[in-house]
This record gives sequence, structure tokens and C-alpha cells, in this order.
Amino acid sequence: MTPVEKLLLNEIINLAVLAGEVLLKNGAETYRVEETMVHIARACGAVKVESFVIPTGVFLTVSDEQGHSVTTMRRVRDRTINLDRITKVNELSRRLVDNRIDYPDALAVLKRIARERTGFSLGPSVIASGIVGSTTAVLYNAGSYEMVAAFLAAAIVRYIAHIVSRLHGVQFTFEFLGGMVAALTGVLLAGVIPQLGRDAVIIGGIMPLVPGIAITNAIRDVMAGDLLSGLSRGLEAALTSVAVAMGVVLILATHAW
Repeated sequence: MTPVEKLLLNEIINLAVLAGEVLLKNGAETYRVEETMVHIARACGAVKVESFVIPTGVFLTVSDEQGHSVTTMRRVRDRTINLDRITKVNELSRRLVDNRIDYPDALAVLKRIARERTGFSLGPSVIASGIVGSTTAVLYNAGSYEMVAAFLAAAIVRYIAHIVSRLHGVQFTFEFLGGMVAALTGVLLAGVIPQLGRDAVIIGGIMPLVPGIAITNAIRDVMAGDLLSGLSRGLEAALTSVAVAMGVVLILATHAW
């Protein structure tokens, strides 16, 4: 293989793997990550592409017409949910396939997507979490007092998430502390306001902690035949739920004593 050919394959694989890494870090389904890497690699000139993705890493092999191939992998440790980044990477992939953007510009755009800070600031996030908590409490026959209390509990839980993320805490720490905070808020407010429905407040407070997208992605991976990724994501969602439940049970058990 000549240096030029090797560089071309390396460029292709670096772009495709970076796209897969961004997608996987931000909560994309396994099949979406694999298909996107394949589309990008082929759009950039690769003849044969093989991709394999698990929740903690991406693997990719690209080959040219002469049969030369390059294989690489990228370890993924930190994962979150950011649908905005997923949408941007998908759009970039479509532009590459349709020849509406060339390689240098695509690489620059992809690097910018990976670096950019997206999402809402702390204030709107806290308010949004409070609204989710208060509206969830309504489903459990909550009155005005319970709605306000659930709003407060969910807002505090979101603020705790902000603090834990800045401290780079151990995984599931936030979920455990969030469950404790939601339960403690419900118990304390129920002690001050006897007619307050404690259970509705606690349920509303922990609602922002429910791993809904993780569960959905796990089911979609299993249905798509990605059993390893589906089971891994499902186990992660189950452990998240257990951490939340342990936090709630700890406070309620302590209060019962």
C-alpha cells in the first residue's frame, strides 16, 4: 500500500469512527451507529466496510479496491442523552451520501459537533424538571399542594444532577442521591403539611430519574438483533432503577423507624 492510499483509508476511518463515537456517547441506538459509520465510509470512497458496536466501544474496518484494509476501535466511557447531536450527525451523514459536503468540511463540522455545548442551561433545566414532576403528580390525584411539592422535589433532583456531573461522581451516584432527595422532600413536607400526599410528591420527584430512553433503546436493540447491546443497555437501565429505588427506600425506612 502506498502512503497516499494508506492516508486515504485512515482519513475515511477516522471520520466514520468519530461519527460513531459521537452518536454512541449521546444515546443513539446500536444499529443507527453501525449504519451511519457504514454510510459515511462508503460515501468517502471505501469499497468494503464492516462495523461493530457495543455500548462501550465502536469497531470499524474499511477496505479499498485493492483489498487493503484498516481497522480501528474507539473506547467510549461517558454516555449521555443528547438528541440534538444525534440529529446533527445524521444530517451530516446524509449530506456526505448526497455529495453536498466534502471530506475536509465534514470533518470540521463533525469535530465542532463533538465539542459544542448543547442543551439548556441550569435554570431552564431545573424548571423543566419541576414541570415534569408536578404534571406527573397530577396522574396520582395530586392537588395544588402536591403539585408544588413535586415541582420542588424534581427541581432539587435536577440541581443535584448538575452538582454530581461537575464532580464526575461514580455511576449511579446521582440516581441514588436523587431518589433520597425526592423521598426526603416528600417526607419533610408531609410532616409540615399533614394533608399533603407524600407518595404523589415522591413519584413526581423521581420522574426525571426514570431511564425511559435507555429502556426504549434496549428494546429497539433487541428487536434489531443486537442482543449484546440490548442486554447491556437493559441491565444499565435496571441498575439505574434499582439505585433510585434504594435511595427512596432508605429514606422511607429511616422515617418509619
